[in-house]
Amino acid sequence: MRAGGAAVAALCFGLVLLCGAAGCTSRLDAARGVAAEIASRGGLEERVFDGGGFRLQGWRRRGQARDSILAVYLEGDGRAWIDRGRLATDPTPTDPVGLRLAAADPAPALLYLARPCQYLGAAAPPCAPRYWSEARFAPEIVAATAAAIDRAKAEAGAAELELIGYSGGGVLAALIAAERHDVARLVTVAAPLDLGAWTRLEAVSPLSQSLDPVRFAAALARIPQTHFAGAKDGIVPPALADSYRRRLGDRAPARIIVVPGFTHDCCWARDWPRLIAAARESGRDRGSAASR
Repeated sequence: MRAGGAAVAALCFGLVLLCGAAGCTSRLDAARGVAAEIASRGGLEERVFDGGGFRLQGWRRRGQARDSILAVYLEGDGRAWIDRGRLATDPTPTDPVGLRLAAADPAPALLYLARPCQYLGAAAPPCAPRYWSEARFAPEIVAATAAAIDRAKAEAGAAELELIGYSGGGVLAALIAAERHDVARLVTVAAPLDLGAWTRLEAVSPLSQSLDPVRFAAALARIPQTHFAGAKDGIVPPALADSYRRRLGDRAPARIIVVPGFTHDCCWARDWPRLIAAARESGRDRGSAASR
């Protein structure tokens, strides 16, 4: 949702240094450069997808799908707001935590998708500020992302998906999972899965043009899932994951892992190989009861 912390401050300072004698690189170009470097370190190649009238920036790792499963990472909301009162003109993230998670994942077949309007220039139609504010989880956003995933799944020759979303990307992953029958596992990180509860907590206007995962609890309750929350996350506190899980019911194969000391953006990428391994191990038993 909102980025913060010393790591982001250091990254922003680094982007300022891109301004030299030749003039300042645009914020979008600088963000694309940061993302390309992260993707390269993770062995990911660039791929842009078209779907539902949107274009989605992606990076992928084209190995043999282990157990015929394609791991799909969805980015968070990015730089949706300049501050609490001003909406950004471009939602491209300064520090793409979702991409950092994807790059740290050793899965041989993997796709990362930025959100519609990120990285490709928000002025391109049909991008409009509502798609990173009240309509950030609109049906057309869900459909466009699902279409890109369908294309990548076919290209990878995968039979099933593992949907992994950071922050708002976790909300999007849950909404996509609710509509499909090929999701082997749903994993979210610092995701406000009960949107109504989150907007009330933040004292902000409801996301009136967005879908809310708790409305699809019956469909989601059948999917093995793990939700990570930071014990010190002041933006999406662990109580929101609890609220979502209660809507699923006690028999749902869902668990929440609260990580001590972690905030909204720290330190998920650092420990991600260990964390995603734990999520995959817990998801092997699809009949498991909810646990904490």
